[in-house]
Amino acid sequence: MKDLKRSARTLNWILNACFWLLIIRGLFAAGFHGSVLYKFFTDPASLSGKMGLTIDYLTLDAANGFGISRDAAISMKLVQLVSAVIITVISCQCVRDLKHILLPIELGQPFRQGIGGHIQKLAWHCFYLGWMENIAMLFSVILIENHYGLQTLLATGPITDVSTHPEFRPAWFFVTAVLAILAMVFRHGEQLQTLADETL
Repeated sequence: MKDLKRSARTLNWILNACFWLLIIRGLFAAGFHGSVLYKFFTDPASLSGKMGLTIDYLTLDAANGFGISRDAAISMKLVQLVSAVIITVISCQCVRDLKHILLPIELGQPFRQGIGGHIQKLAWHCFYLGWMENIAMLFSVILIENHYGLQTLLATGPITDVSTHPEFRPAWFFVTAVLAILAMVFRHGEQLQTLADETL
């Protein structure tokens, strides 16, 4: 039990650090995308400069003068800003749920009433993260395909055609399923713990 309590305290400390790192990252992302949006609104000429486009792990740089429409640039930055804020909020909620789960373990009461409920909340937050990730990616693909002129940018020389293929990322949904099962197990453990306490 002492090792379990020590591990819970260590994880709690790590989660505190992760919480503040998420806050800092979210504020930085919101500030960066917000400042770029403000620049697009106040200085439309900035869109006519050198264009950079990042797609997953691939970054493309276009020559000076290859601009992008103002509406497309604003739409892309809005998607990035909103998704960064929402993902940061949900991620912070996940950290808080984990801290609620670890606290009873740290106190030596791993099956205290309410743990199953917190695990279920964590499962729902992972479910929301999965949808947010996939929706943001889908909007990004649609905007890139419709507004960034990939045919003009890439279909030169040996490249004859350019197309985009939205994909579905199920990782967060698998995590949701595992956490939902854990929540059921812990709820059963809470019931057994209650029966044992009443018997004593």
